[in-house]
Amino acid sequence: MSRNLAFANAVGRFGLGYGANDGAAVDDPHGYVRAQLDMPTPVPEAKLNSSSGQLQAMIARRQVARQRREAMADAGMDAAKPKQTGGMKTGGMQAGDMKSGGMAMGSPAEPSMAGGMMEDDGEAKLAENPLTKNPAELLAWLKLAVTTRAPLQERLFLHWSNHFTVAAGKGKTSLTAGAFQREAIRPFVLGRFHDMAKAAILHASMIYYLDNASSTGPDSKVGRIKKSGLNENLGREVLELHTLGVDGGYSQADVTALAAVLTGWTVDLKPNSETFGEVVFRERQHQPGPKTILGKRYAEAGAEEFHAVLADLTRHPSTARYVTRRMARAFVSEKVSDSLQKGLAKVFRDSDGDLKAVTAALVQSDEAWTAPPIKLRPPMEFLAATGRLIGRAPVKPSPKASLLAMGQPFLAAPSPKGWAEEDDAWVTSDGIKSRIDWAQQCAMLNADHVDIRKLIDDRIGGYFSDETRRVIRQGESPEQALALLMLSPEFQRR
Repeated sequence: MSRNLAFANAVGRFGLGYGANDGAAVDDPHGYVRAQLDMPTPVPEAKLNSSSGQLQAMIARRQVARQRREAMADAGMDAAKPKQTGGMKTGGMQAGDMKSGGMAMGSPAEPSMAGGMMEDDGEAKLAENPLTKNPAELLAWLKLAVTTRAPLQERLFLHWSNHFTVAAGKGKTSLTAGAFQREAIRPFVLGRFHDMAKAAILHASMIYYLDNASSTGPDSKVGRIKKSGLNENLGREVLELHTLGVDGGYSQADVTALAAVLTGWTVDLKPNSETFGEVVFRERQHQPGPKTILGKRYAEAGAEEFHAVLADLTRHPSTARYVTRRMARAFVSEKVSDSLQKGLAKVFRDSDGDLKAVTAALVQSDEAWTAPPIKLRPPMEFLAATGRLIGRAPVKPSPKASLLAMGQPFLAAPSPKGWAEEDDAWVTSDGIKSRIDWAQQCAMLNADHVDIRKLIDDRIGGYFSDETRRVIRQGESPEQALALLMLSPEFQRR
């Protein structure tokens, strides 16, 4: 049995690996992928808090903490001193040692990976790390990725979440990053690019991540009183990363003008407000007067200024070129042909940024099916592909600890550029070692759930080369066979 490249690309390049629901991919790879474009966009089953709900909970926690401090002060107690119990200190533990997310006394921590090794106290350490928050978001997505009948849409979800990056670990963004992906990205993966861009840019998580909440027009009512100024972070990234691209023809003057347009867009944190936790426009912070961007003059119009500018940016030829070029390189290869890139850009322009039409054009291109899988799976996709293979979310070892060890901590991209997308971006000595460690641990804990030798003969043999199947069959145990499969070139690349 030789390798079936079309099958491999159907479940790898356009999906998250082979799963129990992917039998059609063997018989009709093209039809299997195209059919997913007409499926409803799946959503996690878990009940997860909205961004406004997370912010409301934050304020409530702060109020409770403040009331506790005030009550202790009234009682003459010093919150900084350790509690006394029967004249004895509680083992030297401070109140902070028992806070939510830490390890309770007497409770063993789940073993976790750190630096490629297993450590008994890994979870306790990771719980205090801002880069590993939102475990419920991660588990909800993993379970969805493992069971979905539309894995192409999950690949799109990951891609567009990386295009419009926000990262936990920065102030209030840590609370809202997961909700951002569910609210601003997922509903639009097969919708219009303009609608996704608007939802993403004017989301609380993006407003906080790129410091627009406090950006104030120097000549606005607030700016004249507080002597505040512009913050150009959001304006710059909208042009460089979200729409036109770094080579899109904009200037520093355009960045400054767009930052002025964005002044006034902030998050309402007034507890008794009807819009508490939501993004609002405050005229008092907005820079007055007309602005010129890319040679076009926009009259003063308050909140409508940004809507007018965004409509023009998302229809700009540079945006069509940049957005589709990045998409083609993310799905196929950084060496994707000019003809494919130009073809996708044309579909983007002709369809007014219809992402379903652009995705369909990508799926229908010969190049996407004939190019060999050479992109190393990012750790997030590695976990999902493993889950689809074994038929359940790989919750042991700890997913959040595993992602941190493999260099892709959940919701924590290193910069607004997102995670690297080059073909060998994840090929590092530490990264490969941590993959091997994780594969071995995962195989030990999950090999009893699937018959690997039978699987590669009966169901997914065409995914692998003859040589890889031979090596897997020679595994001395089910655990070793599963680890060999997970570490095979075919499974690691898509």
